[in-house]
Amino acid sequence: VHLVRRRVASVKIGRPAYQVHKSRDAETGQRCLSFQLVYPETDAQPRHRFMSAYEQKVEPPDRAFQYLLVACVPYETVAFKIPNVPVDRSEGRFATSWDSTGKRFVLTLYFVEQEEIPGAVCPVVPEGAVVRRQ
Repeated sequence: VHLVRRRVASVKIGRPAYQVHKSRDAETGQRCLSFQLVYPETDAQPRHRFMSAYEQKVEPPDRAFQYLLVACVPYETVAFKIPNVPVDRSEGRFATSWDSTGKRFVLTLYFVEQEEIPGAVCPVVPEGAVVRRQ
């Protein structure tokens, strides 16, 4: 017996309100992004995932970026374009929170700095040199 799973199409009611805050850790200097999304019309907990630039089909892939997707029924999925740098998943460096009464989802992440990535080389640019992004 084969069970057939059907996806039920749901009506989307628009995008959630959101704020993005950028900061740096005062002690380590790590870059931090904090995403706050408000979903007033749902009781479901939002879900998130990371997506590579090569998975998405909206714009040409750029390996310098990755995407953070946050989804919650009945809202549209929201994607944030973030640097393609490893995310620090050590304790206290990656956290999510869902406030079911205030309907607010918060995701905070820190990036691993170049010095912390084994084998990574930080390029030294001579003073006065012109740097071009490719």
